[in-house]
Amino acid sequence: MTTVAIVSCRIFEDELTHLMKKEQEKKTRLFLVDTDFIESIEKKFNFENINYEKIQSGQLEEKVAEPTDAQNTIILQLIEFSMEAHPAEIKDAVYERIKQLQNIADGVMVFYGLCGNVLGSIEGDLSLPNCPVRILRDEDGNIGDDCICISLGSRKKYLQILKTDGCEGTYFLTPMQAAYWREIAYASALTPDPNDDEMLRMVFEYSGYKNVGKVKTGLQYEEGFDEIVDDFSKRFNLNIIEYEGTPSMVEMSFEKFLEELEAI
Repeated sequence: MTTVAIVSCRIFEDELTHLMKKEQEKKTRLFLVDTDFIESIEKKFNFENINYEKIQSGQLEEKVAEPTDAQNTIILQLIEFSMEAHPAEIKDAVYERIKQLQNIADGVMVFYGLCGNVLGSIEGDLSLPNCPVRILRDEDGNIGDDCICISLGSRKKYLQILKTDGCEGTYFLTPMQAAYWREIAYASALTPDPNDDEMLRMVFEYSGYKNVGKVKTGLQYEEGFDEIVDDFSKRFNLNIIEYEGTPSMVEMSFEKFLEELEAI
């Protein structure tokens, strides 16, 4: 049996739900580390009838050691999107969680992008002979620049979009980002008051944003995506440009990591 730990920004709740639904078919045991902000992903797990056990981080070692007939065990540790404007803090938080899990897991998968390039060397920094660490990569082996790049499926596609539509300034929204756009605006230091629309409008204008990029991931766990994006575009005078997203980078990275662990 293989024990895999996933350390993830909660921005990937939808992709994680999609993955865990697939893992249920493989008789996988899932532990969700309890935090103050897991209610949203719990609703999605329950909607998909995903079996999981919510536990405190201090219980992990004992729980993982319990006898089971599961083929694999997955430990899911989410991190709040409250440090987006401070990449160094993201690095500290992610590195700390990984180190805490390496005595328990056979490997750790990191659901983050480069995040200002602070996570670019994470595999070399933290991988151990008995517990490799891997971050999300596209089919060409490139680490995702950020959550938008990952939601679009490849760095190549992301760069092409930035070279065309992005030259006019595009603020991207995935379903999760749309659902929590005010919280993310605050976390990204766009505004000290996420409820001050006038200030945000001024920030968007000053920053040269002309468009809102609507990234349709194909994962529909957040309600009202269309309506929220429509409202966002009108609220801040932005044109809507639609993009087809995909969970392929997440799926491929995780499947390759499981294969790597099974071969050890």
